[in-house]
Amino acid sequence: MNVLYINYLFDKKYSSVGAAVHVAEFTKAARDCGLNIKSCDVNKFSGEEQAAQSKVRAWLKTRLSRYVGQLNALLSNLGYFRREWQLVNAEKPDALLVRYNLLNFSAPLIAKLKRLPLVLEVNSPMALENREFNSRTYNLPLVPEWAEKLNLRMATRVYTVSEALKEYFVKNGIDEKKISVVPNGVNIDMFRPDVPAAAVRERYNLSRKVVVGFVGSFHYWHGVEYFPEYVRELAQKHDNVHFLFVGNGPLRENLEAQLSGGDLAEGVSFAGYVAHDEMPAYLAAMDIVVAPYPPMQFFYFSPLKIFEYMAAGKAVVASRVGQIEELVQDGTDGYLFEPGDMAAFAARTSELIAGEELRKTFGKRARDKMCQNYSWRKNAERVAELLKLSMNGRSGRTDA
Repeated sequence: MNVLYINYLFDKKYSSVGAAVHVAEFTKAARDCGLNIKSCDVNKFSGEEQAAQSKVRAWLKTRLSRYVGQLNALLSNLGYFRREWQLVNAEKPDALLVRYNLLNFSAPLIAKLKRLPLVLEVNSPMALENREFNSRTYNLPLVPEWAEKLNLRMATRVYTVSEALKEYFVKNGIDEKKISVVPNGVNIDMFRPDVPAAAVRERYNLSRKVVVGFVGSFHYWHGVEYFPEYVRELAQKHDNVHFLFVGNGPLRENLEAQLSGGDLAEGVSFAGYVAHDEMPAYLAAMDIVVAPYPPMQFFYFSPLKIFEYMAAGKAVVASRVGQIEELVQDGTDGYLFEPGDMAAFAARTSELIAGEELRKTFGKRARDKMCQNYSWRKNAERVAELLKLSMNGRSGRTDA
């Protein structure tokens, strides 16, 4: 089967790094499964060679996009249609696999014109995100919702990364029979327990320390605002604990200011941005890893960090929310706490700081779970089955 995999990612090194990891890892795994798949970046600002242009574009967007951003996105379909039409003619695929992007609908139109089956990969409710998080921009009335439904209805098959996301689209009128759930995955050969950690531990002076780590973006929806209180409480109870925070984001500067002075300064390190291929060494230097997501009305994510934490064989402490509750079995391969319950968050972490054998037990079980059920190979096999179903015109389901 020849498959053309189309994405619209922008600035993959920074703005779209998580999505870029998904695309690259899935593509490699799909080829390992025997699919003849060609991954196509149709956004001309996707590569590193356009970094300078991307920065100029980003600068202009901050000043102009609030007025013309969505209109520009709609007009971009003309350019995408031309590039995708050329790709389809050149590659002659048996099916299209498209990573859905807000206001882009060129690929479904081409699939209809060429009578090609189309499988749509949906990672978030983009129209909802746009409405709730882009209130400062001028939003075209109802157009994002229309474009989203157009994509979903024209697709032969759809898969979402979480059950919550599937349920959202079903409630919004999309046929349940055409939607499957395929969670994210992890590179189990890259993220593993035996990755050398000495260099990172030496760099941050972590010798003989129990390291509590966080990896991700410093945004409100990642719960990083809880860290000052959390760090102070645990530092008072344990003199052998060190906190290692990896990543960047709008809240990092304020968080670092709160934690880098006084008695806490020597017990907290901020690594900043770390390239994805260097991340396994940082996780290897950690003993406990956390994901304190705050209370959210609609948690539709399939967090890559949880998969990578567990594949690395680490003891996880995370919020009991959404798909995380499916991935982490409380008290068996990690600890869960109710979102926003700081006392439970600190108590569970404290128990793991004091319990080396418990950390190892949780880590081994977590690793085994990822290897058995959540490798990128498993992810690719599920998508390959959906592609076959789309070509056969069948309505079977492969929900995870």
